[in-house]
Amino acid sequence: MAKWEEIMGDDDDFGEIGAELDLVAGMGTSEIIGEDDEIGDEDLLHALSIGAARRGHHRKANALKKAASKLTEYRKIDPGAVAIRQRDLTKRRRFPLGFQPTTVLAGSTSNIPAAPQDMFRPERLVIPSDIAFDFGVQDVKVGNTSQLVSGGEVPAALFTEVSIDTHVHFKTAEIGNQMSVSVRNKTGASIEFSAGVVGTVVQA
Repeated sequence: MAKWEEIMGDDDDFGEIGAELDLVAGMGTSEIIGEDDEIGDEDLLHALSIGAARRGHHRKANALKKAASKLTEYRKIDPGAVAIRQRDLTKRRRFPLGFQPTTVLAGSTSNIPAAPQDMFRPERLVIPSDIAFDFGVQDVKVGNTSQLVSGGEVPAALFTEVSIDTHVHFKTAEIGNQMSVSVRNKTGASIEFSAGVVGTVVQA
């Protein structure tokens, strides 16, 4: 039984209720078993089912057994089919996100992007006060959606680090969405624009 004990792992290997699994076409089995080619996906799922049953997690054990049976059937059609785990997003943290520092020419407008790597809800845009009075904010977008109520320009000074009551709930940026701010340089000289946004990140 040493082999089974080695691969069964903790109770959390497939989540609390066990094996919220999808079966997908793929190239090999590294998604589940890494580099060990001696053990198939079906064997691993059966082993995890045995481990869950021994620990009294019968619902989890049944889910794993069903996943193993499904995978066996899928493998008859697609030998490269693999099982993957679906994990809920449960960790909530506040993080900053920076915009790319960009030199904006005198009197011109520039669209400046930021790309969050996790699901992110922006809640406070911060533009440094030493440049804020030189810029107007023409738009703030999450993906392709404007976050301003109307098309009018907003003074960048509204969003300085010393501004009061400027917390907002912008649209949540999904993974792959960009956030962008469109600014106008109101002066007669080129100025480097920089900004950041503080918000809530949700992770698995």
